[in-house]
Amino acid sequence: MSEQNRQQTEGQKQLTIEEAFALALENFYAQRYTEADQICTAIIKAAPNHYDAYNLLGGIAQNINRHELAIEQFQHALNINSNVAQIHYNLGCSLYQIGRIHDGIECFKHAISIEPGFVLAINNLGLCLHTLNLFDEAILNYNKAVVIKPDYAEAYVNLGNSLCEIGKLDEAITNYHKAISLKPDCIEAYSNLGNALGKQSRVDEAITSFNKAISLNPNFSEAYSNLGIVYKQQNSFEKAVECYRKAMALRPDRVDYHSNLILCLDLFADLKSDLFQIERKKWAKQHADIFKQDCFTFANCIAPHRQLRIGYVGADFKNHSAANIFGPMLMLHDKTNFQIFCYAGNSETDDKTEQFKNIATHWVSTCHMDDDTLTEQIKNDAIDILVDLSGHTPGNRLLTFARKPAPIQITAWGYPLGTGMSAMDYLFADQFFIPAADRSKYSEEIINTPCVIHLQSTSNFPVVNDPPILKNGYITFGAFNRLEKYNDEVYSLWAEILHTVPDAKLLMKTNQLSSSIKVAEVMAIFAALGVSQNRLSLLGATPHQEHLQAHGKIDIMLDPFPHNSGMTSLESLRMGVPVLTCENKIRCPASSSLLNILGLDEWRTKDKKEYAKKAKKFAHDVRYLKTLRQQLPDRFDRSVLGNSELYVKKVESIYRELWIKWCREQSTKKQHANKV
Repeated sequence: MSEQNRQQTEGQKQLTIEEAFALALENFYAQRYTEADQICTAIIKAAPNHYDAYNLLGGIAQNINRHELAIEQFQHALNINSNVAQIHYNLGCSLYQIGRIHDGIECFKHAISIEPGFVLAINNLGLCLHTLNLFDEAILNYNKAVVIKPDYAEAYVNLGNSLCEIGKLDEAITNYHKAISLKPDCIEAYSNLGNALGKQSRVDEAITSFNKAISLNPNFSEAYSNLGIVYKQQNSFEKAVECYRKAMALRPDRVDYHSNLILCLDLFADLKSDLFQIERKKWAKQHADIFKQDCFTFANCIAPHRQLRIGYVGADFKNHSAANIFGPMLMLHDKTNFQIFCYAGNSETDDKTEQFKNIATHWVSTCHMDDDTLTEQIKNDAIDILVDLSGHTPGNRLLTFARKPAPIQITAWGYPLGTGMSAMDYLFADQFFIPAADRSKYSEEIINTPCVIHLQSTSNFPVVNDPPILKNGYITFGAFNRLEKYNDEVYSLWAEILHTVPDAKLLMKTNQLSSSIKVAEVMAIFAALGVSQNRLSLLGATPHQEHLQAHGKIDIMLDPFPHNSGMTSLESLRMGVPVLTCENKIRCPASSSLLNILGLDEWRTKDKKEYAKKAKKFAHDVRYLKTLRQQLPDRFDRSVLGNSELYVKKVESIYRELWIKWCREQSTKKQHANKV
């Protein structure tokens, strides 16, 4: 405490209540929170109904991130006088900070009812609505805010954010520019502008915008992270990694930055498996191991053959490729032996979400739960086996798993390369997916399933037609993966194949090719490799049924490397289109597993040379392609890949085996403890 403040405090008894409160405010604005707190406490002792002192105590707690205490103080103030808009607003801010969004909304609405022009409350009401994905309502409030206060730059930024979420990118960009015109040093506006430009594939402009944000604040970690995302989208993986590492250096606590780095490293063509596992273990050591205990205890009933509670944790309980893989485990579960709990982190909902909700024994939205709260929820639900469906992809809840809320924890179906966490007991794979030589490098114990991926048999597949070569007179190769899976080596090999089969064409289809900029980039890559534009067809996003129908234009699907196809290969094979894969550099050969199950081992090649040779061979064997096209759908549906009931039954038997093993271990521990 400064000498001046000490003397002022000692002389407090001579001050009036009003003078003491003015001194408390002076200390508050000077960030001398201890002094301000002492004065307010003295005021309340002398005048117990001084709601302004309670409000200021709340503000002090709020500024040092003690929001639970702040809420308590603001509520004291409102109990004395509930007609002060500012106090309702302050309470709403703290409620928002701890994730009590609905309560925050009520506070902001109450503040606005008292003071209709309270622009800060209107803006923050918009923030709450945005958090609940009520974007249209959020936009209405932001628009009200800027009408009342036309120079409110932050509201324009928030308006842009909600417009981005509903796909109105041009309008969002306009609002970010408006914010920048009002506040040229608004780093959030530049960073979010970069995000919107990136979504429009205006990569150079996005990079410029992120760099502007960084120049304004070299310690703005979010801009580095977002810049990394843009570089990753244009396959500039080295630059992306550099950005992620800068973001991590600035904010070592941001677990999502580290996960983004991991996902980017996975795309490097020449990165060996032990290296990407090392990075996962670094992630675990930094973010997850702090929750590690010598012995986790569980209250679950130790009975090997009782009904089990299975918890699924993910962010893709919606129309998403991942949901097509894990979906059958929910939709076709054995209700007699298993209860299903879904812990859903996806903010978007659709018809598939409703299907999952209706079939689940219990449905819990986790969008606004922190990891401690979610951990307690899972413990209270007495989950026996907890399944991670995300890995390190966005929306994951790995730090919940780090707290070990369930006796058995499995990562499955969401992402193939493991988590790096000792708290994750098992990783579902198959005999091909993770080679035997690599398994010792994983933190999890690898469990072989019938196949690590599977296509639900209830899917509505279009009729499979004859190979298009019969009508076109030339072979059409296909490539339907995300562009990030393609690299210089892949493009060069495909160009070589097109040169080897001179009349062949290549049809590429992915959402990113909806952008004319991306189309031009891919065309330029092939032009540099001597492939003319008339031999390429580049298609963008379509509804899923149309996407499946696009397989009717393909004779042979080409698999990329080192990241080959999962769902893309599943759908291709079900539509009668064989997949040619190269195993030499494949990190997790999912396609090899699928081809083996379907008896198509000849479509598995050991290196690029054989890959090119087989492409030419199969392209000239029209009779074989026609026969295979006719046989594949039925062969697929009779296999574990397309027979959902069979697949689910086999995986549920694995659940039971793991549970019996756990029960046996617990009984052994108890017997040992009793002997001691």
